[in-house]
Amino acid sequence: MKAFFQNYLDFFITFCSGFVVLSQYYLENIEGFTPCNLCLIQSYTARTVFVIFLIKALTPILKTYFDILGILALTIGLSAGSRQIYLQNLPKDQLPDGLCDMPFDVIFNIYPFFEGIQKIFIGSSKCAEEVWTFLSLNIAEWSTIYFASMILLILLRYLLIFTNMTK
Repeated sequence: MKAFFQNYLDFFITFCSGFVVLSQYYLENIEGFTPCNLCLIQSYTARTVFVIFLIKALTPILKTYFDILGILALTIGLSAGSRQIYLQNLPKDQLPDGLCDMPFDVIFNIYPFFEGIQKIFIGSSKCAEEVWTFLSLNIAEWSTIYFASMILLILLRYLLIFTNMTK
């Protein structure tokens, strides 16, 4: 198990991220689902994690910095997925009037970057739709599981490294 975390975890995270990116591509382009803005944030962060860990797996330098960037991207995706799950569990009359209906790029043409992100995270009724499920979990729940498990795997690797250093 220790050898897996030391030698193969980057490839495993890259593989899992690639699977998530291909699944998103399938749902958008083949099934015809139109993602809301919170879904787009999750999609962009999964792509970012894929690129970060692909580069990390192929290069021998700056591995800790790639992990920090990866955890940062995974945290953004986890927060977007968690917010979407929260919105999906709100009653219809309590859903906010956010900007999930407005195209992603238009939001950033109108608002500064951080204000646009804030308005996206407010969400709307489009973000609360559950259009697809697999094993009784919807897309937001699956992406939250993905982001949280990848963060836990990275943190577990560093926990193993630090416990070996103290022995």
